[in-house]
Amino acid sequence: MVLIPSGIFQCDSYRTGDSFISYPENPTSNGDKVVMKKFYMDKYSVTNRQYREFLEATGYQPNDTANFLKHWTNNQIPKGQENYPVMYVTLEDAKAYAKWAGKRIPTEIEWQYAAQTEKGNEWPWIQEKPVEREEEFITNTLSVWKIKGINPNRCNLGDGSLYPVGKYKDGANPYGLNDLVGCVWQLTNDVYDNTTYRYIMLKGGSYFLPTSSFWYVQGGPRELNFRQYLLRLSPSFERKATVGFRCVKDAL
Repeated sequence: MVLIPSGIFQCDSYRTGDSFISYPENPTSNGDKVVMKKFYMDKYSVTNRQYREFLEATGYQPNDTANFLKHWTNNQIPKGQENYPVMYVTLEDAKAYAKWAGKRIPTEIEWQYAAQTEKGNEWPWIQEKPVEREEEFITNTLSVWKIKGINPNRCNLGDGSLYPVGKYKDGANPYGLNDLVGCVWQLTNDVYDNTTYRYIMLKGGSYFLPTSSFWYVQGGPRELNFRQYLLRLSPSFERKATVGFRCVKDAL
């Protein structure tokens, strides 16, 4: 874990990729300043190896096992993927791991503050040239923006292949956090219910860049202030090949 120092966080706007379900207000969305206490955050996303250690220590089994660790074979990590980010987990699966590890899942504000730093950086690194966003219309309420102009040494730009954590060392942010964007979408502990839909906020984008289907979300690396919701319909729906998590821990 790395120490995220205390500071004042301000975010004037958020990027979102769709509007058919409205996004909730956030304490920083109107430019309000939020005092952030120091805390620790995992340097990398939780890996398959780490999650296996948790299972072996606790015997954890979710009540609904549909798609749980779907990428494993006969409950075994695919050979050579021990240090790949774990995926096909729900928020509850992630919370169970975090509790065992003496940690917790970050809130959206904590994730974003740690990623952007007090300076409010749009990307983990210093972007040498402006990022271009090529818009593709899907429906009247859904568009996708393909990111162009990022150095391929910084992160996975959406080639569809997942890699071990820490591969893109040049993409670390000033606090030393790796794989913040373009790896796996990262769960936050922010769960919303607007009486019609329940959803979780995801951050960071993923290694996969979809090219079809109405229901896909934004792909590839996403800006640090980008918000993407994950509908909570069922555990089987929530467990995705592009969603993982990292943990935080309170600093004394």
